[in-house]
Amino acid sequence: MKNSKRRGVSLVETVTAAGLAVLAFYGATMLFVDGSVSWLRGYGRMDAETKTNDAVRAIAREVREAMYVNVDANGLGITYELPATDNNGNYITPIVWDGVTRRIELDGTSLRIFGGQTPQTICSNVVLTDPDSTGGTAPYRIFAPGTGSITRSLTVMLVSSWNADFNHTATSRSREIIYLRNIPELEN
Repeated sequence: MKNSKRRGVSLVETVTAAGLAVLAFYGATMLFVDGSVSWLRGYGRMDAETKTNDAVRAIAREVREAMYVNVDANGLGITYELPATDNNGNYITPIVWDGVTRRIELDGTSLRIFGGQTPQTICSNVVLTDPDSTGGTAPYRIFAPGTGSITRSLTVMLVSSWNADFNHTATSRSREIIYLRNIPELEN
């Protein structure tokens, strides 16, 4: 038999292998952290979009049935009247007002509904600058009436800002034109 020399692992080889393992572990950790931050930002954007879209839909649901809408001069609030209903929830004809004056207005940074019920916040963190404007700082009006002397349509634009992750905020912008269904006919 030949004399075989069995050699062990040298210190240099051990340190090199440990260094490569640390680098691989560091790379995997950074990939995980970057992926988590990216997911968190995406989730924050989706959350902001959902909240803003839900608020515009709630306004549309509330105002679409209105028989009268008056937009404040600054565009930050509206006053509206809903038609009266019978005990079954059907409109009384001819259309008559239910006697409750309602408002949707910006209260600080929250958009709230007043009248006919306990005041309800429908959107928080409302900002009054349009991120899609040139420079992202142009002011906008939340409510804008349609053309004509009688408001038959209403444009609602809402921008809100939400925390997306530790260092970033997600801004969401939603806009909808609402056509009023119950405007009474003008009498001659």
